[in-house]
Amino acid sequence: MIAMSMRTLCVARQNYIWKRIRSVKRSRSARARLVFLTLASVTGAITSRAQAVRVQLRDSVTGAPVLGALVSAADSTGQVRADGLTNDGGTVLLRVPVAGTWSLGVRRIGVKPLRISSVQIDSGSTVILALDVSGIRQRLPTIRVRADAGTCGRAPTGDDRLSALWEQISFALRASTLSRTDSLASAPLLVAEWRRDLSNRLIEKEAHLTRSGYGAGRPFTAVDPDTLAAHGYVQRESNGDIAYFAPDETVLLSDAFLATHCFSIPAKDEDPELAELQFRPVSDRDIADVAGTAFVDTVSGALRRIEFRFVAPQWLIPVDAKYAGGEVALMRLNNGQWIVTSWAIRMPLFERAGLTGRIFVRGYREVGGIVDPVETKPPD
Repeated sequence: MIAMSMRTLCVARQNYIWKRIRSVKRSRSARARLVFLTLASVTGAITSRAQAVRVQLRDSVTGAPVLGALVSAADSTGQVRADGLTNDGGTVLLRVPVAGTWSLGVRRIGVKPLRISSVQIDSGSTVILALDVSGIRQRLPTIRVRADAGTCGRAPTGDDRLSALWEQISFALRASTLSRTDSLASAPLLVAEWRRDLSNRLIEKEAHLTRSGYGAGRPFTAVDPDTLAAHGYVQRESNGDIAYFAPDETVLLSDAFLATHCFSIPAKDEDPELAELQFRPVSDRDIADVAGTAFVDTVSGALRRIEFRFVAPQWLIPVDAKYAGGEVALMRLNNGQWIVTSWAIRMPLFERAGLTGRIFVRGYREVGGIVDPVETKPPD
């Protein structure tokens, strides 16, 4: 059995040494109808300082529980203080830090978010909230702004296509984070890690399976978002090595990432079945960063993959290292959880010309992995 932890997509060195760490484990607007709201004081298991809200979601047509919905509780300032995914019974329990009036949000894939305001939660009590929610799909807005327009330094918000795409992307990223931290509910995963040497045109020259086995939880973790924002995604270390850092879900959703990046959509998507949201560093960034594209299924609204590339000063990455970067693919499981199904990072391999001393890219070292969920894990 392997430990599902590594700094894949996070830290990769040109001397090919990986540092592994242990992981701790309205086209039409969708409508929701409040069936009943019961305020019940729950005693016994809950201490005098604990307060919570238990939300149960059911499909308004079939009555079936809605699993895998992201439910959040926000305080009076709008800050989310607790969130979680509904389980197979369509239920999630959110423990809030203080008593008071809270706002609840319900987010589902491909469905317009639902907001419920003014939910009073008293100290030491649990509010029971049952909702019938509609399954009407939300189509992505077709209206596009100019291709060069976008949002910088904050998350996209509004009723346009860009904001609708970000809503689905941020939902999937947060759901993936919650899925991996819930080790008890995580599905068993079969993981294979590999390494490839590629030419400067990405032609495979050599490939090795470096590790395989079963595990659960997060397959990788990233560096602190504030550290990446301050010091960059490509850094030359004191011993001369070059370290490459790449974002995971926590980084992409962080205030530090939002504050240092712009978001936009192209005038036309390359694939009509995949809507694109592009991100790039803000114009005044003078350190190494990442730019890329997130691809969202235009029918289901599901986030499929995120591709990124390193953008850095030439003394760190020459302009001919155009394939330096990576990608991550995500998938929603039948139980409503989200997982990363594959990831890769490509690091340029440099070579110095004999007489001129010019440094050029002779190829790439790519490392990554593939995750396959399984129903049961075989005995050790």
